[in-house]
Amino acid sequence: MTASTLPSAWYGDPVVHDIERRRIFGRSWLFFTFESRLRSPGDFVAADVAGWNVLVVVDDDGELRGHHNVCRHRAGPLVASGVGRVPSLVCRYHGWAYGLDGALRSARDFGEELDCEAIALEPIRVSTWRGLVFVNVDLERDAAPLHQSLGTFVDACAPFALERFLPAVEREHELACNWKTYADNYLEGYHIPLVHPGLNKEIDAKRYRVDVDERHRWVSHDAPTRSGATNQGRWLWRWPNLALNLYPDGMNVERYDPIGVAATRLRYTYAFTDPASSANEAVVQMSSTVTDEDKAICEAVQRNLDSGIYRDGWLSPRHEAGLAAFQRWVREAVS
Repeated sequence: MTASTLPSAWYGDPVVHDIERRRIFGRSWLFFTFESRLRSPGDFVAADVAGWNVLVVVDDDGELRGHHNVCRHRAGPLVASGVGRVPSLVCRYHGWAYGLDGALRSARDFGEELDCEAIALEPIRVSTWRGLVFVNVDLERDAAPLHQSLGTFVDACAPFALERFLPAVEREHELACNWKTYADNYLEGYHIPLVHPGLNKEIDAKRYRVDVDERHRWVSHDAPTRSGATNQGRWLWRWPNLALNLYPDGMNVERYDPIGVAATRLRYTYAFTDPASSANEAVVQMSSTVTDEDKAICEAVQRNLDSGIYRDGWLSPRHEAGLAAFQRWVREAVS
């Protein structure tokens, strides 16, 4: 039976957007950064994740701690977005000071006694896998442990030396489309011959295959490469927003998250065994070209979804099995 697409209204409805943010991104393990950036006490990485201001820091005992980057006084930020090192976490608004473990140490010039021991930053779960750091903002802590959640995704990555890949290049793109519009596009190769002429020359699109792991919610893309092509590796996607493009000497870690109903932030980290090698430039250049092409088509599709003329459509059982699974999981989360 041919699957039907999600209703077009779901790609522009603020109510659906809020539900997705809380029930999908708010309950999932999300890739955050590389463990190599967090080595010594005080090292931190801070970034926005689907609307949550997240901070991961190495505490005084060398353990990773996750906090919301939000002071308990009046919601000021503790550190600026990015990578850095601090001896403690001091609010940049009014100077309340927290330990690296998140406990409040002092409330600057507050004017009366305050029970600091009863106050701490809101915590976030942090876990690592093969040099990658994941966070989970679920306050109920209902999510399974990271390794259990990854399931057979671990086996799919086993042939590649993830721990040896060092981050070298960062790229960020803002797309004028709903996050699902971009995810839909990523999860099928049906569009490659028409949208990606350069990539189409490097792979045999007629033999492009997508396999779905229903239980652990990840998708594998496989396409034979033509002789002498740059793109020789494996493309893996994991619910809800992580893609690992894996190659013998490096990888591209891709994640996307909503920054509005019709706005998506796409972030790439290119990591290599030899970050200084000139051979890396070809991988980054090809990826950038494909991204520009995806951005153009996704934004055009979003405009058509918003126009009101399109309501829903049909998914190809041959080419869009990954997309059908993704949309089914979205329906389950929203419903």
